[in-house]
Amino acid sequence: MKKLLCTAAMLAALTTTAQAAEFSSKPYVGIDLQRTLYNYNDNEDLGGGAFLNYNTVLNDALNGVNIHIGNRFNKNFGAEFGGFYNRKATKSIANGTVVGAGPTTATGDFSTEVKTYGLTLDGLAYLPLNDKFDLIGTAGVTWSKAKGTIVVPGVGSGSADTSELGLRGGGGAQFNLTDKVSARALVRYQTADFDNVADNAWTYSLGMNYSF
Repeated sequence: MKKLLCTAAMLAALTTTAQAAEFSSKPYVGIDLQRTLYNYNDNEDLGGGAFLNYNTVLNDALNGVNIHIGNRFNKNFGAEFGGFYNRKATKSIANGTVVGAGPTTATGDFSTEVKTYGLTLDGLAYLPLNDKFDLIGTAGVTWSKAKGTIVVPGVGSGSADTSELGLRGGGGAQFNLTDKVSARALVRYQTADFDNVADNAWTYSLGMNYSF
């Protein structure tokens, strides 16, 4: 992953006067199917000697979709704006499960639900290998909102949500099927906190773009 991010950073830094002079416009729309893996805080201090490992009580793998519009300004650079939605993921915790240091154990059965959605804005750097194949580096910002819900059988449920701005960067590759249709695969690292619940996240996506 470190090598991938270094490659993406190098691609994002590529610029020359000649490239700037070759400005063109190739707008496109697209959709990515994505899987986001969250790394949660594993030692939240609840007070009174109790701790909570969010990796234990929350589902860390969320499946979703990103719909985006973009423009490839020339063969090397572009920009993209999108919206994503990661659908609700659930996890069940049994009575007596160790849910944190101490040890802290669950005093009854319960389940949790978590979902995230938001907006993205990215700059893209392309490195064409031939007419059909491009390497891609990306760097951008996200506005994300997370909603978590806890459900206790026979008692009820409660939920909370939080939103934040974050950074993300990554890379991948694109295969140009025709002049208008392309397929791509990307992996991105992004910052995530959500009021000290998460540490970071990785998003893996496969998608299709249609250019006008």
